[in-house]
Amino acid sequence: MEDKLLTIPYGEEGGLSLKRILRYVLLCTMLVGCDHQEMNLQAHHLDAKRQGFDQEEIESLIREPENANKVNQQLKNKEVASFFRLGMTKEEIRHLDREEMDFFRARSAANQWHELDEQTVKEIFKKQADYQMIRCNIEKQKLCTASTIYTDQKKNIMELTISVSLLNREEHRYAVVLSYEWLIDPKEKETDFYGILTTENAVVDYHQLYSSYKTYRDASHVSIQHIRKPYQSSVVGYMIKNSLHKENSRHFGYVYSEIVPSDHAQTYIDVEGFYVHANRTWRENDLFSFQDVYNWNEKADAVMFKSPVIRISIRP
Repeated sequence: MEDKLLTIPYGEEGGLSLKRILRYVLLCTMLVGCDHQEMNLQAHHLDAKRQGFDQEEIESLIREPENANKVNQQLKNKEVASFFRLGMTKEEIRHLDREEMDFFRARSAANQWHELDEQTVKEIFKKQADYQMIRCNIEKQKLCTASTIYTDQKKNIMELTISVSLLNREEHRYAVVLSYEWLIDPKEKETDFYGILTTENAVVDYHQLYSSYKTYRDASHVSIQHIRKPYQSSVVGYMIKNSLHKENSRHFGYVYSEIVPSDHAQTYIDVEGFYVHANRTWRENDLFSFQDVYNWNEKADAVMFKSPVIRISIRP
């Protein structure tokens, strides 16, 4: 697997004007527990796989569509291929419950391109030239996705995956998925916020918002929490609030939504994922807003992980 060090710029003219941080300073005990005072997180871009799958795995799903899937035997290969096309990761597909299967089957049925072909798969797995902003030729690729692993001194901490897929060309409707997977068991488990930032010309269809948090100590007993409403929403995005299960050691989840441009005069939409991990409990009267995300400044009581920006080009 080829990892690329992700250098995150301070912004690009015409894009999201927010500070992108590559290194975060935080209390080490917050994540892993250790004697030294500080730790530095670095972001690495994963280019060999898409959403945990390699190209051969996806091509095999297409060649044998009716076979039971090896990752989740409740699904056929063609269903896993269509869920991948919507932006779901391998780990999420492995642990889907019945409610999630029904939801994503319905969204796949509404997708004009739910069946993948080998040429589209080649486009999806093409090497990405820019790890700072993914310029998405959505009409050709149908799915644009990027995974980032955050490390400290070669220890993997968090993996974020952001994906955008084309659902309907006439409506310019896109599915957006932010997936997160903790690669450690963080020591502090108080309050987390995660979500999507967009340019103001994106309109979110909140009827299709779906979030799931899964956690376990033993993989045979997975606890699942579903969320259908955002904690906060605005013209620049939406966020989910969650608390990690204190007794469990594995934590992962996602938020799915669908967006359309505010009008057809728009030429692009930018989307970006974020995940904030705090070491204190946010009470009902404690506010955490998008302004906090935009004006992030290495807060002592929290750490933020960011995905690259995906820029969706909109054709008339």
